[in-house]
Amino acid sequence: MGCCTGSAFTPAPAAALDPLQRVNYTFGMVLGVDDFSQEHAYLAARDERALRETIGYGVITGLGVSAPKPASSSEGQQVRVAPGLALTPDGHLVGVAAEQCANLQTWLDAEKAKDATTATRPTVYVLLRFAEASGSPVPIPGEPCRDESALSADARIADSFALDFAWAPPDASEDLALRAVVAWIRGIKVRSTGPAGQTLASFQADVERGLREAITTAWGDPRQSTPGMPAAATPALPEPSQVSLPAPPKELQIPRAEVAAYYAAAFEVWTRLLRGGFMAHHGPVPAAEPVAERALLLAAIDLKLGADGTRPVRMLGRPQLLHLRLLQEWLLRDGSQDAPREAHYVLGKGDDELDHAQDLLADFASKDHAMTRIDIVPDTTDGGSGNKARIVPAVKWPGGGAGGGPDYYGPAMTQPIPVADGGTGQAVAPGTGALLVGRAASGTTPARFELGMLAGAALTKPVGPSPNILVDATTAAPTIRLDTVQDIGPGASPDFAGLDLTGDLTVGGNASVTGNLSVDGELVLGEPLSSLLATDDKGVVIAARPWDGDEAALAAGTPPPFVYAPGEKAPVRIEDGGTGLAARPAEMQVLIGVKGATARGGDYALATLVNGKNTEVSLTQLSRGGGLELSINASGGGTATQVVAAGNASSPPSLTAVPAGNVVTINTVQPLHPAAQPRFNRLNLTAPPLNDGNIPPLGWDPATNEIVRTVPRPTAGGDPGQWRVRYVRSLDEWRVTDEDHVLVGVVPGRLSMPDLRRGGISEGRVIVIKATPNAPVGIVNLDIGTINLDGAASITAIAATQMDPPQWLVIGRS
Repeated sequence: MGCCTGSAFTPAPAAALDPLQRVNYTFGMVLGVDDFSQEHAYLAARDERALRETIGYGVITGLGVSAPKPASSSEGQQVRVAPGLALTPDGHLVGVAAEQCANLQTWLDAEKAKDATTATRPTVYVLLRFAEASGSPVPIPGEPCRDESALSADARIADSFALDFAWAPPDASEDLALRAVVAWIRGIKVRSTGPAGQTLASFQADVERGLREAITTAWGDPRQSTPGMPAAATPALPEPSQVSLPAPPKELQIPRAEVAAYYAAAFEVWTRLLRGGFMAHHGPVPAAEPVAERALLLAAIDLKLGADGTRPVRMLGRPQLLHLRLLQEWLLRDGSQDAPREAHYVLGKGDDELDHAQDLLADFASKDHAMTRIDIVPDTTDGGSGNKARIVPAVKWPGGGAGGGPDYYGPAMTQPIPVADGGTGQAVAPGTGALLVGRAASGTTPARFELGMLAGAALTKPVGPSPNILVDATTAAPTIRLDTVQDIGPGASPDFAGLDLTGDLTVGGNASVTGNLSVDGELVLGEPLSSLLATDDKGVVIAARPWDGDEAALAAGTPPPFVYAPGEKAPVRIEDGGTGLAARPAEMQVLIGVKGATARGGDYALATLVNGKNTEVSLTQLSRGGGLELSINASGGGTATQVVAAGNASSPPSLTAVPAGNVVTINTVQPLHPAAQPRFNRLNLTAPPLNDGNIPPLGWDPATNEIVRTVPRPTAGGDPGQWRVRYVRSLDEWRVTDEDHVLVGVVPGRLSMPDLRRGGISEGRVIVIKATPNAPVGIVNLDIGTINLDGAASITAIAATQMDPPQWLVIGRS
């Protein structure tokens, strides 16, 4: 049949879908594809609006981003995104079921090829979007003039996702504005009464002006961001703690009695006036813009390498959603941080909301006070018993012992502070040179201070040792008379037993010193001497001579004295702190004492460290910081130390050590290698590994008291509604287990279906095997023999274990 022209048998174009219309089902109505599409569009759009408008958007769980250091210089930078769930700005719930990986370097190379200026950009962003994936094609009725590709259509459309790199972050107008709104409203003070003249309407107008200013001050105008703008022009991953927000004016206050109404008025400014403008890029209410924002920011990656060779990944500050259960627990737990009701408060000004508060202003306003005191008073608050501490005004001390106590001293008092309370007892200002002189108690007059003077006097000189200054306070006190023991004027000749001079001493005549002479300054003895000084047996300072090694002369006391100096004929003696040796040591030699040939004792000798039977000695030059390291290794030979495993009769050891000669054998009580089957009384697994889907679970067999592998029974009712997809990425993964539903080949291979006579596969288990263009697969052990799949072909087989013999039945091909 030839190709038709004109309008005959030409299908009508698909009707435009309106998300605000639903199908009005009427008896006798003929339903077509457009009706079902319209119904789905209405329901989907309603769900998206409900999620977007009532909840918001952001990361709900997971979706961590990492950029691990490449294993080698030739390997490109990988970026990994962990599984998780998010609500995107366009209202879609997007789930990532498995970890995703992309090569950032490949993307950067492609971007540089298109635009060389991208090489200077500092940051790249990871974005998440909603996407749809179709599959499961089925045949459909043909129409004239259609090729074979139009004879089938996808029977299913799956919700999926798309992960992308981008140079600019997505529009964050609403999220940034919301942060500023919450922070600003939180700063409004709640007072007992509002300011004079404030009404709910004026308060709301002030809130609107303040919020607009706060948003612009913190982030600029978020609505002015343009898709594709440079990264530096749009704030990414904002951290509100680092943003300076203008505080609400002090005159803007919320009266405590009307706190609910005032907060409702403040929130209405956001919901009625501001939020709609900041949501304009997200839609669909009132209407989505041509460039609606649908991407969610997951992370920002710095392209400059860090110190550890990795690229820093920043996720803090990305939009996130806290679920209601968490917020409920947060609110319930918040009360634990409140002060107890029976606690006592001290306030500068009273507050009716705090029942047990002490109002310092009311208590002290009418009192003449400068300080306070603490009184212990009975406490029966809320039925309690005992005492409590209360701050009360102290009593100013009036003098004369009146007024009781506690008291305090203040200016312009009628009496001076007595000595007993730490005062002077004097109210008269001292004159120049006057001192406070203590007077002893006399009769009924207590000990006291009086003002006195110092006076010079010639007192009777004592006989024998005496202090340097004589003090006489026995007469005419409080005047104190002072006198030195001897005259020390410029023309005097005082006598001293010893004289220490730290400076210069000039003596015009002879100097005779009968005691010690200590000179800290310079001492010049005639012409400067060119050798070391010493004294002879008469105390005369003479030149000493270097030590020449003559022991006999030294023992005879032959003058003059000897001194040690560099380059002497004989080494320093042991008696003088030397070694008595002049020879230089060789490597590995040490100084060791030996029995001497004379009665004076032993001498030093040089001995060399050598290896022994079981000891190895080594001298090693250190590479860091220089120096040497002496190592003595005594690990060889000898009898092995016995190793004993810890344990007792009630708690047997886990390891058994058996020494035999020089060998110690350590063995566990039972095998613990991967192929072993140890038995335990109890096994606690605090961090079991994740199941990759191919490992059967563990269960308890009460008949044998063992942990055994189990195979889950088929779910009652058949298909659970969602099949597990396993991607075959290596040859050894081409196998079928009872956990599989759909196998998709990523690498070519050969699949041998399991022998159903051996068990392990449930009755009615449906397996779909799909090849991909680059991964053909051959399948054997089917009821129709061997099938080779290539291109995008697939087969569906079902396990018929009740047949004789059991076999895999092919129930579908594409």
